[in-house]
Amino acid sequence: MTAEMVEPSNGLVIFYNYLWAREYDRHEESGRKARPACVQIIIARGETGTVVALFPLTSRPPRADRTALEIPEMEARRVGLTIPSWVIVDEWNLDDLAKSPHVADPRPIGALSPAFMKRVRGEAAARIRARRYRSVPRRR
Repeated sequence: MTAEMVEPSNGLVIFYNYLWAREYDRHEESGRKARPACVQIIIARGETGTVVALFPLTSRPPRADRTALEIPEMEARRVGLTIPSWVIVDEWNLDDLAKSPHVADPRPIGALSPAFMKRVRGEAAARIRARRYRSVPRRR
């Protein structure tokens, strides 16, 4: 990695080798492609690093059995995403970005607004309460 990872903050969008839960279930260890992912929740911050939840962004319409929010056009344009794009909120990866080999490019491509990220956080919390989510821990 040539550049150093910036300090994670909610809404930050980076290119990340996201590992889907279905791939994790097949014992795969690396995402198949780098895709935009947004940092949503700072799980733990300490001397050893900062673990965050990363939510995948996609330009593919989500299946009916998935929970996703369409990213407002203005937000998507500002970050440089394809229109339309969605953030999947019923699964996420847990990782320490500063130490992760899964970060494809540590330079952020932008950030989604706090107002939109509040909606993402609310939907993810609803999935947690309903016990209808997947959280995939990333190994180093």
